[in-house]
Amino acid sequence: MKKLLSLLLVGVMVLSLVACGTKDKDDTSKGKGTKDVSELVIGELHYSVVEDGGWAQAMHEGIVKACKTLGIDTEKQLLTRENISEEDIALVESTVEELVDNGADIIFGCSAGYATILAEIQPDYPDVIFAQQGNDVYDNIVEFQIRGYEGEFLAGYLCALLNQGSNELGFCASMDEASVRTALNGFALGAKYANPEAKVQVIWADSWYDLDIESTNAETLINKGIKYMGMEASSPAIPQKCEEKGAYCIGYNIDMEANAPKAVLTSFVWNWAPIFEDIMKKTAEGTMKNSANYYEGGECAQLADFNDELVSEDIQERVNELKDKVAKGEVVIYGGELKDDKGNVLVAAGQTMSDEDILAQEFFVENVVGGK
Repeated sequence: MKKLLSLLLVGVMVLSLVACGTKDKDDTSKGKGTKDVSELVIGELHYSVVEDGGWAQAMHEGIVKACKTLGIDTEKQLLTRENISEEDIALVESTVEELVDNGADIIFGCSAGYATILAEIQPDYPDVIFAQQGNDVYDNIVEFQIRGYEGEFLAGYLCALLNQGSNELGFCASMDEASVRTALNGFALGAKYANPEAKVQVIWADSWYDLDIESTNAETLINKGIKYMGMEASSPAIPQKCEEKGAYCIGYNIDMEANAPKAVLTSFVWNWAPIFEDIMKKTAEGTMKNSANYYEGGECAQLADFNDELVSEDIQERVNELKDKVAKGEVVIYGGELKDDKGNVLVAAGQTMSDEDILAQEFFVENVVGGK
């Protein structure tokens, strides 16, 4: 009888071990769902400081907003790590280890450069959710992105409406990289929607953050007679140069009106909070999948409040009307016929570009001048 009981116990143990060992790669990472969302500990990695006036600040503010909405104490449960270079693998790894040791349930990689490192070390921390800004590349970390071109489309439309008597607009770009081309092309397509003859002259900083170069580039465009411009940059140098020279621009990353109230018409603002809230809720529930990918538009790709001193109520209404049409699918931003700056057809008439091609942005649309 004892032998039979022993055999039965062994059988139960084997079945238990087998059940524990059949977890799918698509299964949840936490899997427990025992925490209230307000008890989560959140870690965040930034390549610069969170008050950089640009990208890092937008990311940080989104995390803080999500935490406050969900009752997470940002003083005690938000672990912010700044100046963590994406190129310093050892520093990233040691920072992740330190965050985990301090109880982090989720670690947000707030720049695309962390993706490869976090994907490689994720198996060492199976009880932690790694959420990474970037495209859908890895199946063991959560990736998130915003359809930034929606907000930029509206920004280009606004500038073209205001740019009466001229077809020439400008754009100050940072690096020749997919996300930057997304902003530039979205702006150019919006300008063309308002004025089929609109051209967007781009000038490159070849840097993610350089106040002197950004300021010089803005001045170069202004000296060419350009009065309205968009930007994809993190510093307030471009708005400030526009204000100094009597030109106008669209701020980027965060609301930049306070930096140059006589020049900033509105700003393209990354609203990451809805994505972060969803990740936090699902992590607490134990339903967050490592392979999840977010690609959101709408309220995530926002324009800040219009500058009432510079943008009339009538123009504001026209921009908001276009925003509604985009949301309803009545206006398809990457719909055909669409050509690149070499005259090649990117999208045939009646067709729509795939998300994969939109994310890759290996082109400049036909009314961009100065694309690389």
